[in-house]
Amino acid sequence: MMITEQLLLIKWQSLDTEKKAKVLALIDDLIKDNEENDSEPLNYQPKTELGKKLWALRQKSLGSQPLLNNWDEVEKELADRRGGIRE
Repeated sequence: MMITEQLLLIKWQSLDTEKKAKVLALIDDLIKDNEENDSEPLNYQPKTELGKKLWALRQKSLGSQPLLNNWDEVEKELADRRGGIRE
């Protein structure tokens, strides 16, 4: 079975310039929509009392949580914990 990227490339090569431009515009729109959806708050409403309690704890935890470290910050923290030794 052919992997997705290969299949896309084969189909891409068969398109004329105008259709390639439309495909690129569609991809840009999909990426933009995805970014907008990622930034929207989750509208989940728990149905049970336990669910409501757990959801409230989750929201509280997320609200007080600092931003996650990027990879460089993780490596630095590991090195600091190991006495400044980096792998």
